[in-house]
Amino acid sequence: MKKIVIIGPPGAGKSTLAIALGAVHKIKVFHLDRFFWLSGWEKETGDIRINILRDFVGEKRWIIEGSYLNSSELHLNEADTIIFLDISPLLCLYRIIKRHYKYHGRSRRDIPKGCTDRLTLSCVLKVLAFPFQGRKTIEQKLHTYKTKQIIWLHSGEEVEDFLAQQGQKMDDKCNSSSVPLLKERLLVATGR
Repeated sequence: MKKIVIIGPPGAGKSTLAIALGAVHKIKVFHLDRFFWLSGWEKETGDIRINILRDFVGEKRWIIEGSYLNSSELHLNEADTIIFLDISPLLCLYRIIKRHYKYHGRSRRDIPKGCTDRLTLSCVLKVLAFPFQGRKTIEQKLHTYKTKQIIWLHSGEEVEDFLAQQGQKMDDKCNSSSVPLLKERLLVATGR
């Protein structure tokens, strides 16, 4: 896995997984929210978003997280691995509410500079409607990428198992006894 895209609804854990995978594989992570919005939550234009994606996919190794389905063709085409976090909408809603209270009035590393975490009715509705709209769109897109490695994760436990497998693969590849160091990096990356 050298070019990884992580997609899913708000609150699915895309940023957390991207950071943890980046730490395990030592790959640069790009959070689309951070680059697709300006200070004060002003939208970048579609052309600028495409130019940003062109810059990202031009690199040899990357992880891109974010579900901007209208501008996803470029990085989905270039990816060798697509991870779909198909997490329960109630769990996603719980996570975005928890995140909002944790970061209320403050910025996060996965959102644009000059923006603070916000919880809007639109975001809540997007999370709750995802199984009926977003999931169908993603499923249709994924059917066109049959030659790529597609990883479909449905729960926090599956995400943790996947990360543990990735850590083990990297440990086997390095052929060293760095499991404690790897566990420490994963705990730091996921904020635990």
